[in-house]
Amino acid sequence: MAHPRTGGTPVPPEQRALDPRAIARASLHASRNASLWWTSAGVVVSMVVALVAGTQVGAWTLAALAAACAVVRAALPSPGPVAIAARAKPLDVAVLTFFALALAALGAILPTA
Repeated sequence: MAHPRTGGTPVPPEQRALDPRAIARASLHASRNASLWWTSAGVVVSMVVALVAGTQVGAWTLAALAAACAVVRAALPSPGPVAIAARAKPLDVAVLTFFALALAALGAILPTA
């Protein structure tokens, strides 16, 4: 996006001013965003697996989802998928990786019936 005060040179996305109207318009189109559907479907599948196969397997399934999201966030260019892009890419990848490792560890120590 060209900026009028910089002589037409592009302004990096992180330096652009926030436009509340654009944010509101984007939120209205969230139902058409594939990343939100894929992430939500992964959480639902993890819940179903936990109910059917047990909490340990469900935790590992959710950990696998978080790990897959970390890989996707690391591999795709910024700004990345809306459902998993919250902050800077390195921070998102670190948080998702930590979440995946923590869930896997918790799944490993969960008592099984």
